[in-house]
Amino acid sequence: MDSCHAVVKNKFSYAYTTEFQYRINQVLECEFYLLENMDCCLIVYQPYRPLIQYGQDLGGDSEVLQLAWTIVNDSLRTDVCLLYPPYQIALACLQLACVVHNRDCKQWFAELNTDMDHIMGVTSHLLSLYELWKNYDEKKEIQSLLQKMPKPNTQPPR
Repeated sequence: MDSCHAVVKNKFSYAYTTEFQYRINQVLECEFYLLENMDCCLIVYQPYRPLIQYGQDLGGDSEVLQLAWTIVNDSLRTDVCLLYPPYQIALACLQLACVVHNRDCKQWFAELNTDMDHIMGVTSHLLSLYELWKNYDEKKEIQSLLQKMPKPNTQPPR
């Protein structure tokens, strides 16, 4: 738990000019409520296995597969893994990688028996993430976000 305070002090010193105001038990309580709201279901299937299978079926281009793997890693920073099945995420990542490498795979995607609207939905989420990363300045935005957070009650209840 002390390492949490050290990370906050070192990495986010620009955001927390004073001591980190939340106690560990408050953070743990919030985590408990999150788990309770999720019905304690923490099983999330990853899109890596379908990505490898589709990559081999597509022709096994290592550059495309490597970029698609990176895009899958980036997708884990969004909620697409909770909204779409892993095979659709893998297909969307392959599609983006093919577009970046100017690889024509329209015929391969046309032969798939899948809903391309869902693939485009995943692609839209990923492009929104990249657009956010392109325009977001953490050091400017973090202060206003921290001001909106509720402050902990440090006085004991009576």
